[in-house]
Amino acid sequence: MRDETIYHEYANWKLENDELIRYLIANNSDLIMRFRHVIDVTDYLYDKLIDDPSFTEEENHIFETGFYYLFDQMDEILSLLNKSYGNDIEQLEKRAKDVNLLLSTIDFQNEIIGVEDYKQEDLDKLVEFEQSILEKLEKKEDVPKSMFEALDKMTFEMFKRLDVSYYPVNDIYLEIADELGIL
Repeated sequence: MRDETIYHEYANWKLENDELIRYLIANNSDLIMRFRHVIDVTDYLYDKLIDDPSFTEEENHIFETGFYYLFDQMDEILSLLNKSYGNDIEQLEKRAKDVNLLLSTIDFQNEIIGVEDYKQEDLDKLVEFEQSILEKLEKKEDVPKSMFEALDKMTFEMFKRLDVSYYPVNDIYLEIADELGIL
């Protein structure tokens, strides 16, 4: 018998974040576009669990990975929203590109940590970069275009040296959504 605790946690998380998620979807927010397919697949698999007793371990793994990813992404967004933007989602939405840069930096950190022989200095650079973006977002300062270029250059060099092919989570879940026929 599968432990279904995570499915209950997901249902509670969705209820707690329903208003924000609905707003982001209804407004075709750039904030939600980075994990839109993750939501679609995770919702689909959640519904399937309820309706289909033949839920596989692979589907369970995809669900868990998607949920943890969504939880982390939304946690960062909610933290910024509450701490620096007075819960004004419209103001945060104006900074969506900058917020997505922050979230991408965190994604890159997670990717580096997953590499067996990563260098701590690479992770340190990404953490330092994350902090500088976060500081700008918290102060409501513009993130210069040069920071976007710097992250591209930094991660390209890191992943090339580590011989890592990076695939964003949303792209992976886009492929899964296509395989599930839910696009």
